[in-house]
Amino acid sequence: MPKIKGLSHVVLYVNDLDKMVAFYRDVLGLIKYHEHPGRMVFMTPDPEIDDHQLALAKGREGDAKILAHIAWRVETPADVKAYYERFKAQGVPIHHCVSHAYEEMGNTVSCYFLDPEGNRLEVYALVPERDEARMNRPLDLDKSIDEIISQASGLGNRGP
Repeated sequence: MPKIKGLSHVVLYVNDLDKMVAFYRDVLGLIKYHEHPGRMVFMTPDPEIDDHQLALAKGREGDAKILAHIAWRVETPADVKAYYERFKAQGVPIHHCVSHAYEEMGNTVSCYFLDPEGNRLEVYALVPERDEARMNRPLDLDKSIDEIISQASGLGNRGP
């Protein structure tokens, strides 16, 4: 049986194409790689790796939510904290911050936030160590990186 290697791309139907392109470019740092003017824009964090991981297409109707969330992996918990600070500074709504405990991957430092049309997004990084509890934990990303990693791993201080 073939094996899925990872997420290729996500397509979102949007109401305001220009506003959404600006959000993904200015807040997340994605690059507009290709477009069908006025209809669809293809975006990527690195055009040398993928020509697009996100496509934004005109045509969303009303308040319909079309997905649960889109997760973007970053290198380190410090990167997640940096995005969290950036979101706060730019008035981006924070949905919640949590550490997910995955059986194989390990624990995450995750920050969920909303784009201008209410789609829930996540930036996350894995932590190198973890306890045996395998449980999700709330995180306080206003803490220091060491404290955040301690919360996420379950090692040391167990509360936010």
